[in-house]
Amino acid sequence: MTAEWQIPPDADVILRASGGKEFHAHKIVLSLASPVFRDMFSVPQPQPTESSKLAVVDVHDPPEALETFLQIVYPTPDPPINDTETLASVLRLADKYNAGAILDICKEYLLSTCPDSPPIYIYAILCICGREKEAEAAARRVPLASLASLGSHPLLRLMTVEHHRRLTRFVVTRGERMREILSDRRAEFVKRLLSSCSSGSSNTMWHWLYFNTVIASLQAAFEVNPGVRVAEALGIVSSAPPMHAFSPCWSGCIYGARRLREYAESVLNDLIKMAEELPWEQ
Repeated sequence: MTAEWQIPPDADVILRASGGKEFHAHKIVLSLASPVFRDMFSVPQPQPTESSKLAVVDVHDPPEALETFLQIVYPTPDPPINDTETLASVLRLADKYNAGAILDICKEYLLSTCPDSPPIYIYAILCICGREKEAEAAARRVPLASLASLGSHPLLRLMTVEHHRRLTRFVVTRGERMREILSDRRAEFVKRLLSSCSSGSSNTMWHWLYFNTVIASLQAAFEVNPGVRVAEALGIVSSAPPMHAFSPCWSGCIYGARRLREYAESVLNDLIKMAEELPWEQ
């Protein structure tokens, strides 16, 4: 904010931010932007101090956020907002002062950042902007590890308690269901393997080791990106060590490398179907 703009000759009020930084402004402009300011100025204002001919209103807002907020309020070019922390601070002020137009501008800024954001930030942005159905779709791509950051990022702290609760319950429940599916499918695999592979107990053990290696790769991929699709995961399955790296098996064994990979893909299908069909409200 330039000095000329900061101290206009016809200003009739001073907003004092936290730390004591002062911003000269106009009651009419602030009143038009915010009903909170309009109501504030409708009651008698503090008397001017000896050092100032204008009434000083202590707003206790962060000076950087208040400066950006005022630049948006006034008919000047909107300031560039290059980080979500600044944007979150301005959004808080817009909400505090019930400045609808500023809220809309901030939300448009937020939505424009969606494509390049991690799923948990996309979820937060959509919740803040009131896009509940889209927020649910984003939540289905949030990995479990992201929950640890819920209280650390300014955008995440702007979500309501209910938005936090829904996301946490959904992601935790999905993780529990994933572990149940993997446990059931491993048990099923062992049962079939013991009754189908006739090449000896040693190779049975190697089949089990190989299958677990592939499944572990798929589980890791699913935990990092619950929105993964089978086509994307084929590369993960293909990158697993070849069967001969563990132990060769006779050619007629139904649990050759190809069959094991197909079985692993079916496990991933189970995980994806579960994640897609799991009810959002837990």
